[in-house]
Amino acid sequence: MRAFLFQFIIRLSSWLSLKTAHRWAEFLARMVWRWSEKQRRITTTNMRLCYPQLSPEDRTQLARDSLDETIKSMLELGLIWNKYSDNIDAIIGEIHGLGVLEQALAQDQGLLLAAPHFGNWEVLNLWLSRYPGFSFLYKPPGDPKIERLLLKHRGAGGANQITADAKGVRQIFAVLKQRHILAILPDQQPKSGQGVYAPFMGQSAHTMTLFSKVASKTRVPVVFAVAERLPDGQGFDLHFKAGPAAIYADTETSVAALNQTIEELVAINPSQYQWTYKRFSIQADGSKPYQKAT
Repeated sequence: MRAFLFQFIIRLSSWLSLKTAHRWAEFLARMVWRWSEKQRRITTTNMRLCYPQLSPEDRTQLARDSLDETIKSMLELGLIWNKYSDNIDAIIGEIHGLGVLEQALAQDQGLLLAAPHFGNWEVLNLWLSRYPGFSFLYKPPGDPKIERLLLKHRGAGGANQITADAKGVRQIFAVLKQRHILAILPDQQPKSGQGVYAPFMGQSAHTMTLFSKVASKTRVPVVFAVAERLPDGQGFDLHFKAGPAAIYADTETSVAALNQTIEELVAINPSQYQWTYKRFSIQADGSKPYQKAT
């Protein structure tokens, strides 16, 4: 059923313009906000934890805006994959920090790219697919039918998709050894015991160590990147930012630097970060910040 719904969304959204997709997303987001207590609880909890300086009204508005942006990402999928897979530049506005990317590639050592859950990753994926050998790490969904759909559409631009498992880790080093680009979404919470705790948005966040360990071992250039959604269906701006020197330090220092840089990217447009995700669900003290009040 989930695979059927996913495929239906892709096919339906293929017929929409970006502007129309966004209007539908805003309508659907109002429905989800009204009827899904779970989504309200997750987003408002994240706002309370990460933006304590805001008023309750402003935090609620940011939570609602973030839900709008999340659903926009969903309704953009078919359009981006089916209409723009061969012409992604048609919906790209400004490219901020392009020189950062070009300078890193000019070193001809390979490139480790961090792409947080911000804006629309699929746009960034297609844009980066112009570079031969571009690869990215992904976590397979639970449904194999959905995975086949993802592999089909994400691979349309020529990107190499690597599973986040032991076999995939070996491929990571092979890609970098061949001096290609390897992208990782670094803010996906690892399983308990497979990460370290580091500050993120003023909170203790259980964070992956894989990115930091790969950076430290290979010493290749590190770049952070996001695709920011523009208003009124105008497309997307790309942002590239050089990784901090501390990314090559010991694991705990590196992970802290990783999270700090992600914070800086979130600040570009806070509503476009994936606040519908339970980023702080694993805590060292066993607390459950997203637990429904009894």
